Amino acid sequence: MKKLMTLFILMFAFLHTQAQNTYYPQAFFDKKLARDMLAFGNSTIEGVASTKQKNNWGIKPLLGQKHYAPKGTVIMLFPVTPYFEEFYSMRKKYENKKTTVYMSEEAFKYRVEALTDDHGRFKFEKLKPGKYYLETIVNFTATGSYQQQTGTTDTYNGLGNYLYSSPIYSTFFYGYDAANRESKFVEIKADGELKEINL
Repeated sequence: MKKLMTLFILMFAFLHTQAQNTYYPQAFFDKKLARDMLAFGNSTIEGVASTKQKNNWGIKPLLGQKHYAPKGTVIMLFPVTPYFEEFYSMRKKYENKKTTVYMSEEAFKYRVEALTDDHGRFKFEKLKPGKYYLETIVNFTATGSYQQQTGTTDTYNGLGNYLYSSPIYSTFFYGYDAANRESKFVEIKADGELKEINL
């Protein structure tokens, strides 16, 4: 029985591993280009990072409650190189629960980071004109609900004879930890420009 259980666990682990696919962009990563794009300039990108809880269809409702990024949330800024464009295109096309798209470790190093304040605000300064991609993971407390029978109501006829009972349900709410990825492309067209965004 012990051997059978061990074999089952190994088979499950193997199947789980096989089900997970990992992709990397095949384009050449030009680190000189990335370094030049991240060189100092006189422009600024600042904004607020927030998210909304997804509904049962995985959609963030337009009028849903905003959850602002907690203090210290990391906002990453990447230069949009040809390598990054391929990475982003692959992620949109292939990424799902069974497939993950990564950029190379070297490409991932060429980024700038900022931290949010108490109100989810962040700022990137000394940027050159160019196209950038900003991304963060916003952690928040989501709300769920469930119904539970809390009683019954009895129905009687005009003579006082019992006919049937109907259940009474109450709705209970609970909170749980959740996280959404938020991202945006931003283009600076002139040196000294200030871009204000909502991420």
